[in-house]
Amino acid sequence: MNSIVRILLSFFMLWLGLRVLGKKQIGELSIYNVATIAAVGEMASSLATDMHDNPFNFIYPLLGYFFLTYLMTYFSLKFQFARKVFEGSPTIVIANGKILEQNLKSLRLSIDNLFIKLREEKVFNLKEIEFAIMEPDGKLSILLKRLYRTVTAENIHLSTQYEGLPIILVREGKFEEENLKSLGVAKSWLMTQLHAQNVGEVSEVFLAQLDTSGQLYIDLMTDW
Repeated sequence: MNSIVRILLSFFMLWLGLRVLGKKQIGELSIYNVATIAAVGEMASSLATDMHDNPFNFIYPLLGYFFLTYLMTYFSLKFQFARKVFEGSPTIVIANGKILEQNLKSLRLSIDNLFIKLREEKVFNLKEIEFAIMEPDGKLSILLKRLYRTVTAENIHLSTQYEGLPIILVREGKFEEENLKSLGVAKSWLMTQLHAQNVGEVSEVFLAQLDTSGQLYIDLMTDW
């Protein structure tokens, strides 16, 4: 029983910590977030497995780490100075096509590591780069020279239409009543569309999605 309670407490504390950190991917975590995860993981593990120590010997430090992390996040959002101190600031490593060696040294980033990061962004030739900026989370943001950028509809003066989000009308064999109502789509119309594609019952449909151009996408429960 003691073991079960400790495991539940440990799980709850880790869940609480992830809620405090917010919806961030591992690559987007700040330095203090990573430090918190390392310390909290160790303490949560001890809380679940160390049967001899009082659980509160681990719970209080865990809560302290979460509180400090929350404070740092709060001040980082409120004040630019705190954000620079706690999270760091972007550093330009390539400007106007030239590598800034001093900035590389300040980041302790070798030229080989710079090339690795460029290749990860599918850039293999320095002559294509206008600016490259090392972000606080370690990612490299690259602005290519105009000659090497991907052509867009705006570049070739091609007119485009508004493209909104598709709406799900059927999910796992059941009508999405709220979505049908919000679009003003009748079930009879939808069934007519399904019958036109040789679908007899709505229960046969895994997903039916209507886009803003009026095109209906249908995925069946059994596609083979």
